[in-house]
Order: sequence, then structure tokens, then C-alpha cells
Amino acid sequence: MPKLTGLCLAYFPRWFYNTDTKMCENFIYGGCGGNSNNFLSEDECNKACMNA
Repeated sequence: MPKLTGLCLAYFPRWFYNTDTKMCENFIYGGCGGNSNNFLSEDECNKACMNA
């Protein structure tokens, strides 16, 4: 699933799994909305998406 920055305008550094590069990458999350492809750390993203 794609990264979604959310509808709000906050500034939260987060991580998402990029299916094109097969890697976790950082992005800025707005604070509301979005989807489950949103992790607090690179390690959390890697653990959740290791077999994707």
C-alpha cells in the first residue's frame, strides 16, 4: 500500500515500506488519516514488512 501523509498538517517523522524498492523509507506524516503503512521507526517497519 502506498504511503499516505494524512490530512492534517503536523510534522511527524515516520517510516513506510516502499514496494518498488523493497525497503523501508522515511516520510513526514501529517498526524491524522493515512493507512497502516506507517511506522514509528525503521526497525518497526522492517520487522513488520520483512516478508512483503
